[in-house]
Amino acid sequence: MSRNKDKYDNNNPRRQQTFLTAEDIASGKKTCWHGVEITGSVRNLSPTLWKFEHLTALYLNDNCLMRLPHQIGQLVNLRTLDLSSNKLRSLPAELGELIQLRELLLNNNLLRVLPYELGKLFHLHVLGLHGNPLGKDVMSIYNEPNGTNKLLTYMLDNLSGMYNYFYKYGEWPLLIAAVATLPSMAMMESATEEAATSTYGLY
Repeated sequence: MSRNKDKYDNNNPRRQQTFLTAEDIASGKKTCWHGVEITGSVRNLSPTLWKFEHLTALYLNDNCLMRLPHQIGQLVNLRTLDLSSNKLRSLPAELGELIQLRELLLNNNLLRVLPYELGKLFHLHVLGLHGNPLGKDVMSIYNEPNGTNKLLTYMLDNLSGMYNYFYKYGEWPLLIAAVATLPSMAMMESATEEAATSTYGLY
């Protein structure tokens, strides 16, 4: 999925950081940026990022992220989330808490499955999935006319089915239970953080 040139243009004033002057600070003026862009082959995200609950746009594309922390669910005001061109193999269920999302870009990662919780993103208009080794069942729905809405409905139906099974039998379906016993991605990854040059943009 192509992105508008101005989203990558360093001269785009919307993507530049604006610092307050001493006079602004003295008068009580506060920053009003609502978007953050993080680039530079980043492998790990600072925990501080999850404190910015006012964010409406977060651009993490073109990095080397292998996992997305579950704390992403704290950014409940996000409307745009770009995770394209990383190395993500899985997504946290907490993405389903971002119910204000309008645009979710996951293109060009290593995703084989999607969390059914994405079905709760009722306001989502743009969903980028191309360039992932996702199953044929998911992609066949996605590639249909109005595929995003159909896929979200499919995922919500499956999520509801899981919970109905749990309430009826008191346990998760066998496949879900088996997945839950696997080591977490965080445990399997090296604990050593590799240094990476990163650029932060606020606007």
